Amino acid sequence: MADYYRTTYSSGSRREGRSAVGIIADMVVGVITVAVTLLFIVTLFVPHLDPRNWSEITTLGIVAPFVYAAQALLTLYWIMRWRLWVAVPMILVSLFGVFSLSSFYRMEVRRTYAEPKYDRQALKVMTYNVRSFIGDDGKRNIDSMVAMIKNINPDILCFQEFGFKDAIDTMLKSMYGLPKSLNRSNLSPAIYSRYPIVKAERIDTMKAFLWADIAVKDDTLRVFNLHLHSTTIRKTDSNYIENHEYMNDEESEEQIKSMVARLTENNKLRAAQVDTITQIIAASPYPVIVCGDFNDTPISYTYRKMSRRMRDSYREQGRGYAHSYRGFFDMLRIDYILCSKNFEVLSYDVIDSWGLQTQKTRRGDTIVVRHYGNQQVLLGEGVREYMDKDELKAMESDSVELSNEVGFSDHYPVMARLLYTKPTN
Repeated sequence: MADYYRTTYSSGSRREGRSAVGIIADMVVGVITVAVTLLFIVTLFVPHLDPRNWSEITTLGIVAPFVYAAQALLTLYWIMRWRLWVAVPMILVSLFGVFSLSSFYRMEVRRTYAEPKYDRQALKVMTYNVRSFIGDDGKRNIDSMVAMIKNINPDILCFQEFGFKDAIDTMLKSMYGLPKSLNRSNLSPAIYSRYPIVKAERIDTMKAFLWADIAVKDDTLRVFNLHLHSTTIRKTDSNYIENHEYMNDEESEEQIKSMVARLTENNKLRAAQVDTITQIIAASPYPVIVCGDFNDTPISYTYRKMSRRMRDSYREQGRGYAHSYRGFFDMLRIDYILCSKNFEVLSYDVIDSWGLQTQKTRRGDTIVVRHYGNQQVLLGEGVREYMDKDELKAMESDSVELSNEVGFSDHYPVMARLLYTKPTN
């Protein structure tokens, strides 16, 4: 993609010559730019398009992160090529995507490695699609997952694809004691709470939707737990996308057609579910927390309807790239914790790794470091007070090897700390 510039100076002017290679490169990239920019513009409208009317177009939301990345790279290309007549319009178009970008990527300005002092009134909420506690090896990982949950110690815990409720009730009994909501034994959602559940109800026409009223001190909160209709993405789909297992054009075409058809149909089913669910949520007499596996990305009709007039924990306090599904290169955020405007979101984490390590300070003190997600938390009172700058810098090194002791399901747990503030009259 080399370009040859020949410059001579005559009367203070500069003449520029372009090579044939540079011209051809600009033409090829120009065609790609037009295609990507059109896709980019379409993705901006996808959340506003009802899948029941727009069918296949609404499936573009699943590839929106890739389109956004391509748009950024192409814009950079034209800037570096100093083709401002292309670069400036690209920049202006890209600015329209800034709001959507914040739904799956937030700039990580700096990491913090000390446990923040959260308000004692804050609720630690976790949502997790446990897939019947089945790990990547196809075996049950109940003990491992429950150990992780006990360590995190959430105040409110929402499971999807639950099952094995008797076994989990027993294992969590010492932790919760055990206020829990209604659930079904067949992959039903379930809600566990440290606080009393005064009322709970499930919608019988929606097998994967229930809510519980939880008494937190002098307030009552309504927690919704839902699992919207699956994308029905199969293992063969993941293998095709991640490992390119289909080699010939005919197989690839059939695989893509099958995926698009299933995604389109399931988008329509979720749209109908969301229209009903949002009406039920809006009718709540109490402040609400909505947890669940929406099976849809933030660039979707589902997310737009669910998050309207709500706070998205990730958009409030997330950092880096958002993901919660363990597949498709860890590119999809489909698990959410939303809350009413009465809540302040203090933190947000995806628990995508877990481990413990002990380290010695120069004074001989032992520090236990707990890793989860992108966080590295020092356990112990005032440990940072007697660590010098070199030690703190060493603690902040990304070279620490984690021992992942959790057999996750096909999702990662998502956790947020929420602080409820009563509205003033």
